Amino acid sequence: MNPHSQSPVTAGRRAAHRRLIRAAAIADAAGTLAAPGAVLIEDGRIVASGSPQSIGSAGDAGDAMEEVLPGEIVIPALVNAHAHLDLTHMGPQPQTGDFAAWVDRVRSGRARSPEAIAASVREGIRLSRAGGTAIVGDIAGVRSIVPTQTLRDAGMAAVSYLEVFGIGNTQAATIEFLKAATASQPGIDAGVRFGLQPHAPYSCGPDVYRAVAAMGLPLSTHLAETRDELEFVASATGPLADMLGRIGVWDDSITGFGRHSIDHITNLLGDHPLLAAHLNYLDDRHVELLARRKITVAYCPRASAYFGHVNHRYRDMLAAGVNVALGTDSILCLGTADRISVLDEMRLLHRRDATDPMTLLAMTTINGARVLGTRESLVTLKPGESAGLLALPVGDAPTSAHEAMVQAMKRDDPPRWVLGPIAGRNEWFQ
Repeated sequence: MNPHSQSPVTAGRRAAHRRLIRAAAIADAAGTLAAPGAVLIEDGRIVASGSPQSIGSAGDAGDAMEEVLPGEIVIPALVNAHAHLDLTHMGPQPQTGDFAAWVDRVRSGRARSPEAIAASVREGIRLSRAGGTAIVGDIAGVRSIVPTQTLRDAGMAAVSYLEVFGIGNTQAATIEFLKAATASQPGIDAGVRFGLQPHAPYSCGPDVYRAVAAMGLPLSTHLAETRDELEFVASATGPLADMLGRIGVWDDSITGFGRHSIDHITNLLGDHPLLAAHLNYLDDRHVELLARRKITVAYCPRASAYFGHVNHRYRDMLAAGVNVALGTDSILCLGTADRISVLDEMRLLHRRDATDPMTLLAMTTINGARVLGTRESLVTLKPGESAGLLALPVGDAPTSAHEAMVQAMKRDDPPRWVLGPIAGRNEWFQ
């Protein structure tokens, strides 16, 4: 039999309504583990999951269309907590080692017209779905609602964070823009939640951060991404200060704050919830601070490696109770031109750090859902509505779901949708 073939167990309802997937293994981050495993689906919803024996009795699967996947593990669809889909048209880029020069390259190369921005985001959505992504935290830059609307039109579940820059004497104009933009946008529409992203502490001043926090929308920012950022926040000097002068936005009102970037932002925001992307550079005391404050983390391993950042503290953060999810950042930092996928981030961390694949599965499913405010159950194998299911190739017949996940981490195959991708809905958000 073809390993992906479908055959009716009995003459019953059509396969589109009721399907029984039998796989080498199934796994999620909520405790569903079985090898071999099975998932019973009816009208796109999970009815039951577990061992084949348990499904046969509990799910009454006799009228289902059966799909046999002897060389694959079935997992939930993935959540990408931090992406820049509007940069997709630029493709993977070489790294020169100069962060400020890289920023200049992004500024000069990014799409400008609404049509070009929309086309780039659509391609980013296509590559995200090719990577098994069901829900994305996307940065809509710069000052453009086009990415937000493009996500809605495509049915891609997302938090779309409108990115702004505003430092020194430009802060007041940025705040006025944000007031107008937020007044024109629904909080959630067509499965897309609207959020805000002051770009970073070296490109947005204190007034912008305070104003954004007062607007009550999901808030994200780049934070502690580079040592240059730490220098700028502390003393308003260094390569990033030079860059601001070069692009004509420096003025004498810009000053340093004599503190670490994380201390600076938490001082501004207090306990306001924040999604912080990167966090490559922090001190021991910051791990506990992140856990105490309402700060969640989007770690982008390939982007960090691309810029030469090493020894990320994600495992210390997880141990301290910080919610850490995985993101991809932009395609510029990735070596997979055919997809944008946190699956490849998982594989990097497993191979480099020997991180347990079940921890990584949590970081790309339920942790990501928590970060973006969507229902965690959507990215598990629990009965009920699902954001989709993926199949990953494994090697020889695994003796456990954990072994199957280890095998999947050692391969480079793209994921394959066995349910979905499913269009997001407003009800997915908590």
